[in-house]
Amino acid sequence: MQRLFRQAMRCCKLLITLSVSIVLFSYLAFGCDVVLKKSATVGLGDITLKDIANHYPERLSNFVIGSAPYLNNSVVLSGVYIKSLLLQKGITVSVCGSPFVRVVTKGFILDRKRILRIVGLKDGTLVGKRFYVLPLGKYTFKGRLKKLDSDLRFYDIYVYRKGKFYKKLPVVIKLNEKSYLIPVANREIEPGCMITGSDVVYGKVKRIPPNALTSKSLIVGRVSLTLIRKGKPFTQSNTKRYKPVKLGDLVKVKVVEGNVVIYTIAKALRGGYDGDIIPIMYLSSKRVRPAKIVGNKIVVVQ
Repeated sequence: MQRLFRQAMRCCKLLITLSVSIVLFSYLAFGCDVVLKKSATVGLGDITLKDIANHYPERLSNFVIGSAPYLNNSVVLSGVYIKSLLLQKGITVSVCGSPFVRVVTKGFILDRKRILRIVGLKDGTLVGKRFYVLPLGKYTFKGRLKKLDSDLRFYDIYVYRKGKFYKKLPVVIKLNEKSYLIPVANREIEPGCMITGSDVVYGKVKRIPPNALTSKSLIVGRVSLTLIRKGKPFTQSNTKRYKPVKLGDLVKVKVVEGNVVIYTIAKALRGGYDGDIIPIMYLSSKRVRPAKIVGNKIVVVQ
């Protein structure tokens, strides 16, 4: 019986202690004008009283305590400091809660990489504002092209938060287009023309065709197959190698035997290009010999 009585008394003491604690907490919390938090997260800009307090007079909700630290940095504010700021403005309030508030700056960074992805560009440089910082949260974005001006693109980025329109951000992007220096036509070249050194200059192009000829030495001496406009690259499609000797051509044969050089005429049994070895047949003896092409219908036998 005595044991039951002791247990009952112990329970009553615990209930009384808990009730007193709740009453004291309520008094401390709601008996104060401003109840400070232990920590707070803010975006870039100003720190206001509503950011760092759980309880505050509504009229003081937007009272500026100071500037937020840099992104992902923090600052510690004391209750004494906050109370003194209010007193400087002639505002007398009671401050309680945590004696110190740790304020951390966080945000959603809309940087160059994200912006380019939103507007559908692979590369570009942001002109003016390089990034935007939004309050922490989940967002969706839509980009709309407003204006084109040379290599500049003017966009509006529409920001949606929780499915609702939040704000519009203006963005200017300068395109970073690569250029390549390759041989191009120095004039308009008609089909069937032999390309000379003066027909070829080096010029900048935004894209190199897959079958482009990128060396001047490979182009000079070729024949145009189509009309090649000025400034356009030379390719294997719009030019072909010049064939100085064709099958059945009568060629001038230079025969070199020691210090003796003899010229005669022969028939080409196969066509070829400069430097190719082809079979030729002498007209008088009908003998077949290999010969090297060295020019237009000219071969050498050594």
